[in-house]
Amino acid sequence: MKILAIRGKNLASLEKAFEIDFTAEPLKSAGIFAITGSTGSGKSTLLDALCLALFDQTPRTSHASENILIRDVGDKTLSQRDCRNILRRGTSEGYAEVDFVSLSRETFRARWSVKRAYNKAEGSMQSSEIRLRNLSTGHEEPGRKTELLARIVDLIGLTFDQFTRSVLLAQGDFATFLKARQPEKAELLEKLTGTDIYSRLSIAIYEKSKNAGAELEAVTRHIESIERLSEEQRRAYETEKSEVTHELTELKKTIDRLTAQLKWQTEHTRLCDEQKQAEHRLAQARQAIAEARERYDYIVQIDRVQEIRDTFKHLENLRHTLSESQADLQTAVRRQAENEPLLTEAIHAVTDCEQEQTQLMDKQQQIAPQIVRARELDVLISKAKKDLEEVRRELKDAQERKVKTEEDIRCIQETLAQTQTELITREEWFKTHRDFELIAARMDLLLSLIAEAQTVHKQKQRNEQTLERSKQILSDREKKMERLRQEAERLNKMMPAEIATLRAQLKEGMPCPVCGSLHHPVASLAETQRMKEQELEQAKADNARQTEEVTSDLEIRKDEITKLSALIENYTAQYTATYRKLEEHLITLPGWQTFFERATLAEHLITRKTEWDNASTALTEAQEQLKRLKIDLENGRVRIQETDRIWKVTTGKNEHCRNILEQWQAERQTVLRGKPADAAEKYFTDNLSLITSKIKKLNEKRNLLSAEQKSLSDHIAQRRQDLAKFVAEEETLQKAVETWMAGKDGITRERLPELLSKSNAWIQAEKKALNSLTEAETTARATLAERNKNLTLHYESNDRPTDQNTTNEALQACLQERKLQTEERTRRQTELEVVLTTNARNEKQVETLEKERQAKYTHAENWQKLNTLLGSASGNKFKEIAQGYTLDTLLGYANRHLRELTSRYKLQRVPGSLALQVVDLDMLNEVRTVHSLSGGESFLISLALALGLSSLSSNRMNVESLFIDEGFGSLDNDTLGVAMDALERLQTQGRKIGVISHVSEMTERIAVRISLTKTSNGKSEIKIRATEPKG
Repeated sequence: MKILAIRGKNLASLEKAFEIDFTAEPLKSAGIFAITGSTGSGKSTLLDALCLALFDQTPRTSHASENILIRDVGDKTLSQRDCRNILRRGTSEGYAEVDFVSLSRETFRARWSVKRAYNKAEGSMQSSEIRLRNLSTGHEEPGRKTELLARIVDLIGLTFDQFTRSVLLAQGDFATFLKARQPEKAELLEKLTGTDIYSRLSIAIYEKSKNAGAELEAVTRHIESIERLSEEQRRAYETEKSEVTHELTELKKTIDRLTAQLKWQTEHTRLCDEQKQAEHRLAQARQAIAEARERYDYIVQIDRVQEIRDTFKHLENLRHTLSESQADLQTAVRRQAENEPLLTEAIHAVTDCEQEQTQLMDKQQQIAPQIVRARELDVLISKAKKDLEEVRRELKDAQERKVKTEEDIRCIQETLAQTQTELITREEWFKTHRDFELIAARMDLLLSLIAEAQTVHKQKQRNEQTLERSKQILSDREKKMERLRQEAERLNKMMPAEIATLRAQLKEGMPCPVCGSLHHPVASLAETQRMKEQELEQAKADNARQTEEVTSDLEIRKDEITKLSALIENYTAQYTATYRKLEEHLITLPGWQTFFERATLAEHLITRKTEWDNASTALTEAQEQLKRLKIDLENGRVRIQETDRIWKVTTGKNEHCRNILEQWQAERQTVLRGKPADAAEKYFTDNLSLITSKIKKLNEKRNLLSAEQKSLSDHIAQRRQDLAKFVAEEETLQKAVETWMAGKDGITRERLPELLSKSNAWIQAEKKALNSLTEAETTARATLAERNKNLTLHYESNDRPTDQNTTNEALQACLQERKLQTEERTRRQTELEVVLTTNARNEKQVETLEKERQAKYTHAENWQKLNTLLGSASGNKFKEIAQGYTLDTLLGYANRHLRELTSRYKLQRVPGSLALQVVDLDMLNEVRTVHSLSGGESFLISLALALGLSSLSSNRMNVESLFIDEGFGSLDNDTLGVAMDALERLQTQGRKIGVISHVSEMTERIAVRISLTKTSNGKSEIKIRATEPKG
């Protein structure tokens, strides 16, 4: 796997789009390159961009231990573990992009991007996106985000954790690991190799074993808690259940018999009641028929007169029609007489209106030529008025433009004077501050020097504090060394009995002269037990071990003090050199030393620079404005000359238009005496229209009266013919009615209208009512016959009690007694069934649980064996075993890389622990403690371990790109030389190595550098430089 390019935009301090192309010069030919920059400039952000594009994770956010929410925008929050936090504040989108070579040697491009809602900086953070493109084929890889991330892992052969251990070398962690204590070694090794799974497995085995034992115990307790019957108890309960079942059968038969008899008694009472009800309803029906006898006779008469109904009805209608026709004839004769004088009057009115119409039309023809001329003059006057109005508007506009132009010129002249004054003021300011011009031009350099001086000063102070602490620790260790030496001399002279005497002298709360402990649990045994020889030997061994540890620690502290003293001298020299450079550049700025001592010089310079820039901008703007105002003034003078010319021309046109208008208006007064032509024409048109309309209405009235007179004459004649016909028909119908009544007894002339007045609906309703009375009597007779038959059949039933005198109460009492006996026996039967069923279920459950207990016993036994070997509540047992094997494997890879770096050393694990020791092959395989290694030797060992971890994490593929992000900050010049030699040998193996450091001595020895430089507002710029390496 090989990294070809890294790109990004708006990531933390890296705002602009950037690209680091390892396939282009100078990086293409560089086997080793440096990534340099001050603290916070964005060096680690480059590695974040690399991990984002490949894994949607970053080392810094993934190591956050707590899921704390931090404010994003508005009321929105993001987890501190969310890698989208890398998007630069105040931006709406960003991306990270990496080109790489996969295991199959194809080239791919992975891109991570994120943006805010609506593409606005204040929008909510959206979900990140991943895209993957095969650059070898040009095809875009399809799939969702999770699928593409899994695809990238397959292509490079590394997960995120493996990548951070294989490509981003934790050399500094291994430097710490070399000299850490035993518990710290275990934690560091677990972190470095990712073997925390063994701790989890050990805890899981312990929990599994514990849970399996608990489950077995629970099943056993469950079996013991289940109650079961003995064989004798079970047989006794079954016998009793059989007897109870037989008793219940007999009781059920008795209850059925009593229930049937009681039901027969109840049914008998009901049938007798129904028989009496049927007899009563039959008597009521017959009484109703008797009371309706007159209604039956009346309906018969109505049926008889129905045959003369139509004739009688026709006669009645004819008489009514005859009366109406006589009244209509009289009305028509009266109206004919009234209309005769009205018709004569209408004829005379039409003649008068026609004469008036002829006279008005003659007058209209005489005045028509004047109306035409009046209209022509009106058009000419209207046009002349419009022309005059247009000219007057032009004259007004010309006057207004002239006034406005004069006002514009006045404003321009005032602004021009103000601008000239301001320009003079600005030029005077620059003459006064001319000394700052050179400082403003070198502002970036000066700010860089100030930041460098402050950083160096802080580093010097920190190292001085560390030096004081180291000297104090060295003094403590020397005192302890003296105490150990004196104690060793005493132990060498003492016998075991003397040691026992010393123990007897120990007092609780007072320090032990050997170990310094304040508690002495063995002092109480001094009177009863003498110290043996082996105890004395053990005390001597402890003293020797402590002496060796303190000696090693003394060497380390002395080494550290020497390095710190050298660093302090180096920082002092850097600070002095930087101060002198500032003095050279700021010699013209009075009082700069005071600002520098107060650590406010950068702020002061930025303020002065801002003031200088603002003044420069204002001067340029004033100069440009002065040029624009002079041009505007000249243009205004040209415009006012043109305005005067237009005003004079427009004044002449106005006088001409006014004369023409007055001429046409004078002539118009002589035509129609100045009256409107439309009014004169409307007078004749309206009057002719009124006369024409009046003539039309009079003609319509005359025609209407004539038509009505003719219609009345025809109507009168017709009515007289109809009356003669109606009278003859009335006589015929009257004779027919009297002939029909002559043979009908009981129906008189007076009663006939009443009988015929009943409607068909009334007749049908009455017949229906009478028929219902008849049907009710028939139904009552049939019901009574059915009731008698049911009663006879009931007497013949087998359920009739043998004793006719048995009452319902007696049967009910006997039945209740039997039911109580049944309930008691049923309750007992249920109790017996519950006991037997529960026992059978418990027996079956116990049988099942026994099988389960046997299975859980086997399961628990297996887990217990595994727990004995590997399990523990803390997870330490399996972790320690696995870490021993892991450390051995890691040392195998590390020694292979160590041989490539130097042939002198070999790493070994101290038997029975995680501690390391070094075999010096040049010193006849002498075994040395890691505490005796120099700075350069420690760097080589830790680098070999880091490379070994890289090989261990990527053992199935070749990692061609490595980044070393730490470990160079505390190396002196000689050690840096050793480190550089090691890195040079490493890059000759075909790997491209990136060294991330802010140590200038380190980076100056590397020809190709990726430099990150801070600018304003927390931004940084990336530049790739190639120089001649120093040393």
